[in-house]
Amino acid sequence: MLNVALLLMPGSRLFDVAIVAETWATERISSPPVDIELRRCSDESELVELTDGAACAADGSLTWATNADVLLIPGLGNPDSIPDSIYLRTIREAHQRGAVIASLCSGAFVLAATGLLDGHKATTHWGLTDKFAEKFPQIKVDPSVLFVGNNRVWTSAGVAAGIDLSIHLIRQLCGGMVATTVSRSMVMAPHRAGGQAQFVRSPVALKDSDGQALHAVRSLLLENPSQTRTVAEYAKFACMSERTFLRRFAAETGTTPHQWVMTWRVDEASQLLEESTSSIAEIARAVGYATPVSFRQRFRAIKGMAPVEYRKAFQMRT
Repeated sequence: MLNVALLLMPGSRLFDVAIVAETWATERISSPPVDIELRRCSDESELVELTDGAACAADGSLTWATNADVLLIPGLGNPDSIPDSIYLRTIREAHQRGAVIASLCSGAFVLAATGLLDGHKATTHWGLTDKFAEKFPQIKVDPSVLFVGNNRVWTSAGVAAGIDLSIHLIRQLCGGMVATTVSRSMVMAPHRAGGQAQFVRSPVALKDSDGQALHAVRSLLLENPSQTRTVAEYAKFACMSERTFLRRFAAETGTTPHQWVMTWRVDEASQLLEESTSSIAEIARAVGYATPVSFRQRFRAIKGMAPVEYRKAFQMRT
């Protein structure tokens, strides 16, 4: 019997609580029971208030959670709201006793507050990775993965990535057959290709959309997407020295011209893959790649999956 505790904290995200209840359930309508006991553990004696006006009753104590084999930490509606120290102490003690600790989505902020992630890689929802990295500089943040873990401590990316991590842990702890049974009952693949980078729509977000340096890069890029430009050409178009241009561009975008152009091309290609029927070669040419091979390599490096896989997953169908 695998004892699994969900840390039921005030303000926990309803969705995270629900997917734990579904993924780690002992019984399900489409398959035989699995040898798992799940309890929602809290320090609250009354109903625990969740997000979206919901509430949930605990069926386990923090002592039970401390002695569980797996301790799961849901995200909080407000990631800046760290729970009472008794919850952080429970997480540390469970880890010291040998438990596997895993956070879902913004639950990484709670887990980080315990110090168990210090010096290790971690992730959270891609929309929170900058805040997470700023708040916990001692942690190596990886915004591209669906989940990551080491030393029995795991973190997952946003929302549905908590299911991916849960099935991965079930595979590790209960075996592949049980993990396949759970994933089939949830009508999802046992393993999801790619990382969360595939879901990021705006990798070229701007700090200053009216910047003169950015305007130079964008203008020359749109004039001829397939032509590779030098910093000198951009600077000349912007009527600046190269040094001034690079400083201004970094201030306006937070990155370099080369990196900005690469991510712009992949983002434009993503939209064409979703909305058009153009071939991969045609899309590669449209966004400025000399060959489909170089396009595929760059797309996979940024999105974590091949263009054809991205199209199958995201293309709009009528």
